[in-house]
Amino acid sequence: MNIGIDIDNTITDTLPKLKAYCKKYNDEIGRTDLIMHENGYSSYNLYDWNKEENMSFCVKYLEEAVMQATVKPKAREVIEKLKLDGHTISIISSRVTPMFKTPYETTEKYLRENGIVYDKLLVGSINKLQVCQENKIDIMMEDEPHYIKELAEIIPVIVFEYGYNKECNGKNIIKVNNWDEVYEIFTT
Repeated sequence: MNIGIDIDNTITDTLPKLKAYCKKYNDEIGRTDLIMHENGYSSYNLYDWNKEENMSFCVKYLEEAVMQATVKPKAREVIEKLKLDGHTISIISSRVTPMFKTPYETTEKYLRENGIVYDKLLVGSINKLQVCQENKIDIMMEDEPHYIKELAEIIPVIVFEYGYNKECNGKNIIKVNNWDEVYEIFTT
């Protein structure tokens, strides 16, 4: 089976670091009129920044924040087991320039340093549906609502459940809480 896996908040627990860096940036630019949205999950929806402020945050801090994210418990082990079981692992990320200075290199370095095995690294994949179709992905692991809904129209999507994606339900959507539950999907 060809398995696609998102990185942030799927392989990693990125949100705590992202929130910390967003708060730091918001304090730096003096936007005391803004408060962090509890159900935000990305720089563009944690604060009501305009496009320029969001881009400035991304260029200044996003790469640093994701490089400090921790790998979720058992992610490394389960991905390795899936690969050993004969599955093809494609890491699919929407990391792009200019938000990341070197999206591919940064991502490759993070995965290597954290022992995450894979067959393909597909970075800069803003249109994840197209990337999944082009790479014949059979099942995708994702957390962002707009990607979940779009992908679930054509393939099953394993969803790491968070407050911001609870409304994603229905056909082809499989909710999980941890990587042990992910492995069970492929062994039952």
